Amino acid sequence: MANPLPSPSTRPGPAPPDPDDDEKGARWKPKAQLRALFPGNRGEREQAPVSDWASLFGDLTRSPSTADAGEAVEWRIHDKTHLEFAIDYPLGKEGKKRVWEAYFFVPESFRIHEATYSKKAIYEDLQSYIRYAVPEPPFEELGKTSEGSFLHRVDNALVKAVGAPAGSVEVRDATRELRLWVCLVRACGLVAMRGVEQQLKGPIEPERIRRESLGFAISCNEVSRRFHAVVDKRRGDNLADEVRFALDWCDEASSIAVETLCADLALRLENDARVEAAHPDLAEHVAAAAVAEARHREEKGFDSVGRAGASERDIEHLEFRRHVLKRFTASVLWLSLEVREGALWVVHVLYAVAAMLAMAFAVVAALNMTHLSDNVFRYALLVVLAYAVKDRMKAVLQEVFNKWISKRFPDRLWVIRDQERKESLGFVRERAGFVPFKQVPEGVLAKRRLTREHSLEESARPERVLWHTKEVAIEAEDSTFPMLTEIFRLNVDHWLSHTDDPKRRVLFADPGDESIYAAIARRVYNVSVVYRMRGENEPDAPWHRIRVVVSRKGILRIEPIC
Repeated sequence: MANPLPSPSTRPGPAPPDPDDDEKGARWKPKAQLRALFPGNRGEREQAPVSDWASLFGDLTRSPSTADAGEAVEWRIHDKTHLEFAIDYPLGKEGKKRVWEAYFFVPESFRIHEATYSKKAIYEDLQSYIRYAVPEPPFEELGKTSEGSFLHRVDNALVKAVGAPAGSVEVRDATRELRLWVCLVRACGLVAMRGVEQQLKGPIEPERIRRESLGFAISCNEVSRRFHAVVDKRRGDNLADEVRFALDWCDEASSIAVETLCADLALRLENDARVEAAHPDLAEHVAAAAVAEARHREEKGFDSVGRAGASERDIEHLEFRRHVLKRFTASVLWLSLEVREGALWVVHVLYAVAAMLAMAFAVVAALNMTHLSDNVFRYALLVVLAYAVKDRMKAVLQEVFNKWISKRFPDRLWVIRDQERKESLGFVRERAGFVPFKQVPEGVLAKRRLTREHSLEESARPERVLWHTKEVAIEAEDSTFPMLTEIFRLNVDHWLSHTDDPKRRVLFADPGDESIYAAIARRVYNVSVVYRMRGENEPDAPWHRIRVVVSRKGILRIEPIC
């Protein structure tokens, strides 16, 4: 007989700390948030699958959730010193070439300009990562095994890998399909969960919340059950070691992803008083789907099962394990970038021309001074003078050529490669630098001045303009992935090194009560970013603007303006 399960409790509360733990260790102890509720006899710990709930709650068909359409650029704060934004480049016949343009209006008090912030420093602070964008079919589609489905592709790749030697194409394809499956579960499951959570914003419809929440849990169970069946069926086959390794890790990673999604949704439902009042046991039923995944990993002996009495080291290991699995599975999406200087050969050719012209001057001067050879001192003086002119002439010509090159050639050329499939996907031309206000396009300045009361305000808050652009030409067509996603990560730590203290004491008088007040105000700075993504034949694409609010301590928030 199964162990008896205590009566369900929505908030059992944190367990008292172990007296042997010190104060620091107690802070890391796991704290109970919600107890799962399985169907059937409440006094028994049943192993009933979550899909059995359909017989209890009737028709639980959930409406397809839709992700926010938005635009092609997504901005977010990665950490206190890194601003992150993502750009999508579609794969296919349309929209092969895309142009990204951004103007950063930086306060002059940052002391960021051409003399202090070289192009090398700009590119060191602006890092790029490119990956495939995961397809996002409806989450329940992942549970299908019909011809052409994602699970059928996984199973078919595993069948082809049976008996194949290590390192063969079949083995690589099998490990690739397994990792891609986990990425699909993570991405599609997140979209589906957010679709349910969206219903919690504003007035709620209790029956719809119940239907979609339980429908999500059922879909999670069905997707996991079908994938486990495929994996278990192939474990006994003659597979290379790397495929067996990928089988276990992907099984574990997909289970963790489903557990996390269900646990997150369950806690959000639990913390919503309106849902609790309408359906007191709804969160507990969704939590049961998370517990089912933990039990699956426990049965398989995977090293990623949390325990109520876990120590700080145990929780640290659990998080490390999750991170390793996520990196392993997500590696199927990442692409490599080969970066080189955009005009290296032009620079060398023009520098050689500068040297030739300078040397020609020196030779001509030397030939014209041969008749002065009887006067050694005068001859030596003229030789030294000719050498100095030749040296400066070479330096000036190099500077002139540099300015000419920077206006006509990209700073860097990129080649985007898929190393696993040994193919090139596209090419990138990139430029960055400072531009004077008079060279900023009128459309950009119009967006920047939207929030200014008068043109004189530009004198009160002077700014430098940092410009960045990329021309991306995609040559690949891939039926598996809809697009490439480039993730920029801008490090603003150098920008903030000369800012004032983050807090100031402000004194002011209230005319109403005739009193003097003191308050602490945060010293903040605004960095306006005007940007757009356009196609090759879209010169009039609209500009967008955001405001990044920063202080000495880092990035505080991002505010969309227009």
